Amino acid sequence: MAMTNRGRSTPRAGHAVSKALKKLRTELLTSALEDWVPLTEVETVISYFQLADSRDVRQELALRTIRSLVEDGLMEIGDLPTEGTRLIAWNLSLDEAMSRLRERYVEHYDEPAQWDFSIWLGLTESGERVAKELVDEART
Repeated sequence: MAMTNRGRSTPRAGHAVSKALKKLRTELLTSALEDWVPLTEVETVISYFQLADSRDVRQELALRTIRSLVEDGLMEIGDLPTEGTRLIAWNLSLDEAMSRLRERYVEHYDEPAQWDFSIWLGLTESGERVAKELVDEART
């Protein structure tokens, strides 16, 4: 978020962040209708749509978006399931899951094997309904 010289965020910067968060949420939800979403796909979406201009902003956007999706009961964070099963959600509180995610994704960013295909997002039943609504809205 852009800061003024007095340390206050600018309204325009706040709007850009919320717009990026909304776009990323939409893309992750609709993508998850097809398959579970690895963390590397979150990075790809942010880059493809140019939603962040630095690593720090990209990571913060990813973390805020994932937190909002989990907090809203639309997605779960977990491990890759075996074929024919649901995502194996981490049995952690939201804060503990986000701490684990931050540790792997931010602190070990230069070691992609720690996070790229080892952290997955999957839709909940509510998330599946919302994602289908988003797809239907995009068609009209």
